[in-house]
Amino acid sequence: MAHLSLSGWLQRLESQHPVEIDLGLERVAAVAHALGVTISPPITMTVAGTNGKGSVVAVASTLLERSGLRVGRYTSPHLNRFNERICLNGAEAPDCDLIAAFEAVEQARGPISLTYFEVATLAALWIFREQNVDVQVLEVGLGGRLDAVNILDADVSVITSIGLDHMDWLGSNREQIAVEKAGVARAGRPCIVADSEPPRSLLSSLEQRGSVNFIVNREWHIAHGELHMASGATYELPRVDGLLPQNVGAAVQALEAGQFCALSQDLLHQISGLSVPGRRSLHRLGSVDVLLDVAHNVEAVAELVRLLHQRPVSGRTVALFGVMGDKPIRDMLRACESVFDEWNLIDLSHVPRAMETHCLVELLSPTETVREIGCFADLWDSVLARGRAGDRIVVFGSFYSVGEATQLLARKRVEGSGGR
Repeated sequence: MAHLSLSGWLQRLESQHPVEIDLGLERVAAVAHALGVTISPPITMTVAGTNGKGSVVAVASTLLERSGLRVGRYTSPHLNRFNERICLNGAEAPDCDLIAAFEAVEQARGPISLTYFEVATLAALWIFREQNVDVQVLEVGLGGRLDAVNILDADVSVITSIGLDHMDWLGSNREQIAVEKAGVARAGRPCIVADSEPPRSLLSSLEQRGSVNFIVNREWHIAHGELHMASGATYELPRVDGLLPQNVGAAVQALEAGQFCALSQDLLHQISGLSVPGRRSLHRLGSVDVLLDVAHNVEAVAELVRLLHQRPVSGRTVALFGVMGDKPIRDMLRACESVFDEWNLIDLSHVPRAMETHCLVELLSPTETVREIGCFADLWDSVLARGRAGDRIVVFGSFYSVGEATQLLARKRVEGSGGR
């Protein structure tokens, strides 16, 4: 086999399996066994849920790193570079490590076909083993029970909010989806739940699995800016811009339940400046605010709308919106009614799963104003050119849309042009 670059490997992975999503553990577990990544793995935290997984992973990983531990972090999807998915103590894995991991997986898999995500997961576990991490914090890609990450028995699991997403694979309602999410819990081991209104099926599934459960507003809670832990300890909850308090709290409760590190108020203060790219990230371009949020389901959009109401601006609020076609788009748009003064629809036709812009126009309420339709770069320049003092631009709907925005923001910072 010819030596491939990272881009060459990624192109290969995108086409080597007949379908993008192929839930089930038999194939990936067989390859993981051949790789040896399931034998005496590092301490493992697995994070499942519909929204907030990336926030929990970021907070938990940062606290563990600040405690002096060697930490592997695996998340998905990425915004700009595949390397973002696999990090060691906050640093993205270099291309050479990723290529070595892909080569190891290729050699181990034999005739077994794997999806892009399955190979990525195995590559992360291989790198973390090679780098001898103390703890690995793993974000579930889809669901939980049959997700590739679940080949490992987590020492601690976290389940964030549960909403309606990926319904073609997980079920048509929260009760069904919750059962899939509960699949990451293990008997006799802690499972932290951050959903303030958990479906009954989630609680019953966790009881059946025999996990030691820490439910928000039952074993732990947040009140008046304080985090009250299951142990009885109380901490001032650091305010982390862009992250919901219950997700920050869930990460801290997971570390306490797993006894991974010594918690203290001083340690918690060290995450005050933490930010997760694309999660309610606020930027200032001249006199215009730009808010980036990967909100791509109804619950996440509702949280975004709540934030917009809580932080009004003196000018106009303008949407740059692009979304995948398998999302509950009609309900997402309904949650935004009367929030935006103007809509600009992003042409994502280069993404096979994306919703076509002419269909988005039909789904929007007749009272909503669609100003422009086009590729992100053209819309970005046009919207910024029209921006006035006090205006706010909100980019949301998918990782693809926000990823393009982060690239342009980074480019403007390098150019030193102030965004214009």
